[in-house]
Amino acid sequence: MGSETGSSALCYLDAAHVESPAGCLRDAELQNHDAQVIGRLDGVVIDPAQRRLYYYVVSRPGWFRQHRYLLPADRPAQMAPEARTLRFDLTPEDLLGFAEFDGTLRHFSEDDSAVSAPQSTAA
Repeated sequence: MGSETGSSALCYLDAAHVESPAGCLRDAELQNHDAQVIGRLDGVVIDPAQRRLYYYVVSRPGWFRQHRYLLPADRPAQMAPEARTLRFDLTPEDLLGFAEFDGTLRHFSEDDSAVSAPQSTAA
């Protein structure tokens, strides 16, 4: 996964630790605008130092195992807060064209929290 973005600073943050105006995004559903289910939000790939989101990690059941795909974060999305649903302009089949997440990225840590926190400036 790291070779796709060329940065070793990236890390994985589980959706259970992602907060939004709608609350925690654990098990948030991803749908298209026709309400077809695309998958569930498993987590996100971020660069904590830059405070930048790179990918949504979308889980989708397969025949023999769960698949997790990397949906680029630059794709426009709408949030339906009442249903904790993210809506994208793509079909469930489109998701299969994205790279699979192999889970080898390090997980977001307390050290990353310190790096990503806004720094105060002394006057």
